[in-house]
Amino acid sequence: MKSRPRHNHFLLKSLILLFVASFFIACDKQVVYHVYQSLPADGWRKQDTLFFKIMASDSVALYSISVEVRNRNIYPYQNLPLLISCDSPEAQNAKKDTLQLTLADSGGVWLGDGWGDLYQSSFSTGYIRIGKAGEYRFKITHLLPDDKLPGINDIGIKLRTLEASHY
Repeated sequence: MKSRPRHNHFLLKSLILLFVASFFIACDKQVVYHVYQSLPADGWRKQDTLFFKIMASDSVALYSISVEVRNRNIYPYQNLPLLISCDSPEAQNAKKDTLQLTLADSGGVWLGDGWGDLYQSSFSTGYIRIGKAGEYRFKITHLLPDDKLPGINDIGIKLRTLEASHY
């Protein structure tokens, strides 16, 4: 019975942390897209591709892209290799890249920010210039041989516009 108050305390701390993080994200005017997709608790299936649809209206802006990962401490590997591709209004797979995301150091210590058994990491993956306004679709799949990859909770994408001084 004593674990219940501790659980409530943990839940309260987690909710406060989420609120504070959401507040700072909401205040960032340069973020034009920031979405997570949750994965099944029993594992991310090899054949499951995650889709992120983005409506881009500014065809002049340069955007920085980051991929975000929330993993649990049951994730069995140090790295997470991903294939990310982007469909533009003009072409399928207009851009394609393989990413090697490092979630833990060589000693098995998680590198992301965490609380409890959940850790969050953000990885800058480069830049994209939108050539034509319209719908862009990012696709992400994992490249590990596991039929079901355990321990990955959510995958997210964040796009931020860069100020003119950056490009």
